[in-house]
Amino acid sequence: MINQEEAFRRYLAAPQQTGAEITVLQLKISQVDENLRKDSLLTTIVNSFGDVLEVYGQAFCLKNDDVFIVYSPKVNENTVRAALIRTWMHFSDDPKTANAAETLERKYVLPADADALTFEIARIGNGPSRTLGEKKERKKFVAPPVFDKKHLLFTPEMLARVTKALQNTDFSNMIRRQNVCVLLEDARPQPLFEEVFVSIADLGESILPGVSLTATPWLFQDLTETLDKRVLSSVSRHDDGAFTHDFSLNLNISTILSEEFREFDSNIRSSVKNTVVLELQPIDIFSDLRSYLSARDYAQNLGYKICIDGVTHKTLRFIDRERLGADYVKLTWNADLPFALQEDAELDERLENIGANRAILCRVDDEEALLVAKKYGITLFQGRYIQHLMSDNPRNRRVGTTLLRKY
Repeated sequence: MINQEEAFRRYLAAPQQTGAEITVLQLKISQVDENLRKDSLLTTIVNSFGDVLEVYGQAFCLKNDDVFIVYSPKVNENTVRAALIRTWMHFSDDPKTANAAETLERKYVLPADADALTFEIARIGNGPSRTLGEKKERKKFVAPPVFDKKHLLFTPEMLARVTKALQNTDFSNMIRRQNVCVLLEDARPQPLFEEVFVSIADLGESILPGVSLTATPWLFQDLTETLDKRVLSSVSRHDDGAFTHDFSLNLNISTILSEEFREFDSNIRSSVKNTVVLELQPIDIFSDLRSYLSARDYAQNLGYKICIDGVTHKTLRFIDRERLGADYVKLTWNADLPFALQEDAELDERLENIGANRAILCRVDDEEALLVAKKYGITLFQGRYIQHLMSDNPRNRRVGTTLLRKY
């Protein structure tokens, strides 16, 4: 168990003696479900704030699991807020965190609030310690096929050839990476996880040049099930050393219920399952809702998270995140999206009902998408423009990994 009370007191001593103004933010993690609070996660949270605050602050975890973040006025408040969003996502299985900013955070500004802070530290110090429990976890999802008339149709004979070739295909030259980031106002983007995807286009060109693998949906669906199993096997072996935590997989529902997934699960450390996201497509979900519910419950009981991917302004009205029991909804940016939201009150309401910090706006290639997203309180983004913003900041660190099929 982490207990940094003495280090916390020593850190506060200098500014208290000089009367310098500092902010102390208390995260009341002690009020979160005990089963979600593991030492490894608390250590990760404390270290992540150290990276954000750099030399202008520090984070401490006391014996009841409350985290105290100390920082000077030189720290951008939105940078801290972005880190807080990322922190509370770790505990999203507890409904109390839905309004964490209002109910689970308390701010002290020293020296004015010095007495109140001293009393709170003493209260925690004199209180009981918690006992460690087990921790739960999270999940994720994929995009609709597009028919390219310049390519040949995908046939059953071609499917057999591709399926055979996949058994020995080296994916390393088809891997692409892209971050999903928390982005608030003028704060720099903070990586939430890094999406690592296998390009279907590149896969097709290497195995069947000139053939659109997505042009025949029913055959492509069969291909993705084969690809799922190949990817599960690769990730289980950690071929490139990347897939140890904070990644996501785009899977079919049938794959989650397969023997290959059970084998994959047995190779994943229980302590990191809450960082693994399983991404599912709406077309797969609604084609067999009963199977989806079974797969969702099975995966969630194991600790994984769920994200509904490939949602567009045309399909958003059918996505009720809470009823579907998903952790995230990934909405694809399109120039028609703001017009659709403006003209359709039901669509507007559906987006708002996804919930704070649960919607990911992807394919963000310019600033316009950010301006529209701001209106709806979206804080999670992915796309080339986000990568551009990150490239201006050499201090960015990779926080996680996602493996995704891209079309």
